[in-house]
Amino acid sequence: MDTTATCTLINSLLVDIHRSLLQYAAEAAPWASEEDEAAQNQLLSLAKDQEGSVEKMVCFLRSRKQLIDFGVYPQEYTSLHFVSLEYFLSRLKESQQGLLEELEAAVGQVAGDLEAVQLVEDAVTCNKELLRSLGEAKLASQA
Repeated sequence: MDTTATCTLINSLLVDIHRSLLQYAAEAAPWASEEDEAAQNQLLSLAKDQEGSVEKMVCFLRSRKQLIDFGVYPQEYTSLHFVSLEYFLSRLKESQQGLLEELEAAVGQVAGDLEAVQLVEDAVTCNKELLRSLGEAKLASQA
């Protein structure tokens, strides 16, 4: 893959992470009872961890003097404003699984660029950990 194609792919991944459902949750938190405040705070913490991948991708693209597109959130997310945290978590797990699969596939696509490979592998590791943490997230009603 040539440098331009690699940068285009990295920017596409950046948009997918930066505009993920987890990032949306950090900006437009789903409704949660007081008992579920800990779970909601965990979501905010996970979103901050995920944002680290975006920051690394921005640095990568800037170092290669590329314009950066930060994208927009998908319109479908707006239908999730008034759902329970329990429902939102199930959708979030599905969304994160899809993002992880996309990142894993991208590792092979950037194989000729060691810096890009490391960048994408780091994002894979981060998102695997996020998915694991989401799998362990418990609401007060589930405890």
